[in-house]
Amino acid sequence: MADRIELTGLKATGYHGVFDHEKRDGQEFSVDITCWLPFPDTDNVEDTVHYGELAEIAYRTLTGPAYDLIETVAGLIADEAMLAFPLLHAIEVTVHKPHAPIPHDFADVAVVRRRNRKNAFRAILSLGSNIGDSEAILAEAVERLHPTRVSSVHRTAPWGGVEQPDFFNLALELTWCGTPLSLLRYCQHLEKCAHRERKVHWGPRTLDVDVVQMYGATSDSPELVVPHPHAHERDFVLRPWEEIEPAAELNGTPITELP
Repeated sequence: MADRIELTGLKATGYHGVFDHEKRDGQEFSVDITCWLPFPDTDNVEDTVHYGELAEIAYRTLTGPAYDLIETVAGLIADEAMLAFPLLHAIEVTVHKPHAPIPHDFADVAVVRRRNRKNAFRAILSLGSNIGDSEAILAEAVERLHPTRVSSVHRTAPWGGVEQPDFFNLALELTWCGTPLSLLRYCQHLEKCAHRERKVHWGPRTLDVDVVQMYGATSDSPELVVPHPHAHERDFVLRPWEEIEPAAELNGTPITELP
């Protein structure tokens, strides 16, 4: 049985809920987190999970972009924690919504999400930005993705026929402990945190995070087609990816041979 760290009763105001007044007025939420991991035989905080950093992940998610479901919020906290702390064997996140809009006397509403490393898989992501301080935006996204490998930043011409500034692009590899769709949701969450607005298809954006390839997992959802259906056409995807995984193939063709 692994040792564990418990963080309970972390409170913050968030704007999550299906009703307009919940997103307008906000309400108090709280979070309990249990982490399973082997404790070190040292007295060094770097050899365990820093519970201050764990609390910051939870607080930032609670107070960040609004979602309809606290199930989504709990999953995002669990996913980022598993990325941030490779020592974790498993995590359980409980999000409480004690002021939920229920017209009856009740004590609490809570949802529980769990993650472990049993079905972890490797994924390649492509990141891009051409609005705002793009290099700083990319650096923050990389910090929250905790990659095992990351390329340098490439400056590339826009793709898709929309007149706009050049992009800054990079590729990275990470280990993901949730489902493929939860990876997509986390990528979209980072885009929301960067205040991305989806106004023009293939238009300018503060942050774009695409799942390009997965190893050890597949997706049968139309929301997530992997390998990315346009990867073979996009130099801004291929060249950074080649930098971190030169032997990679795309649909049986080495990416070094793709234009």
